[in-house]
Parts: sequence; C-alpha cells; structure tokens
Amino acid sequence: MATPPPAHPIDRHVGAMIRAHRRAAGVSQEELGAALGLTFQQIQKYETGENRISASKLVEVARVLSLPVGALFEGVDVVASGGESLIARFMSLREAAPFMEAAVALPEPVRNEIFRLATVYAAEDAAAS
Repeated sequence: MATPPPAHPIDRHVGAMIRAHRRAAGVSQEELGAALGLTFQQIQKYETGENRISASKLVEVARVLSLPVGALFEGVDVVASGGESLIARFMSLREAAPFMEAAVALPEPVRNEIFRLATVYAAEDAAAS
C-alpha cells in the first residue's frame, strides 16, 4: 500500500490556527466536531493538516469559534513563501495549550512580566548560540 503524501504546509498551518483558536475558546475537539456534525477524529485530521478542509467547513468553524474566517489564515503568507508560521511552531509544542490557558488566566501585569522574561531568556539563549 502506498504511503500518502505529507500534508501540505498551508493545510498544516490552517489546521494549527483552528487548533489554537479552538483551544483559546476553551472548546474541545469533541464539542467542535459535534457543532459541525463531525467526529473528533475528523477535527484532529483537520488540525494536523492530514485532511484538507473545505471552504464551507472553514466558514462553519469560524462561526462556531466566533472568529472572522480570515483569522484562520493569519500568517499563511509566511508559509506560502516557504517558511513555517510561528503559530504552527508554537502549537506543535506539547505545553502550548496549558501555557496559553495559564497566560490568559493571569492578571495582565503578571502576564506581561512573564512575556518580558521569556523574551529576555530567548535573546540570551540566541546570543549564547
């Protein structure tokens, strides 16, 4: 049996955006699937880019998540030019969802300080490399 071709980078990016917005909204794959008349497995396949998502289904996803459809395409220009979007890289981290949930729950001054510290540590790490 032939191996299926790898997911297209833009499909992976759009899937990562769906995942990010779904998690930020506190919606499970099961809940999103139910709202769209799909299984959670199909949502997983959309989120990984394994299955392409139709334009009509993208509109439905945006409606369920209370987003403009364009939000699911933010950063796609970077992917189209051969790069990998920051959101796709971030969402591939196992810790991404709990980190996002914790960051959103923090008071703004604390969240800003954590973001500032992360930026400082990243710059120091880059300088040391």
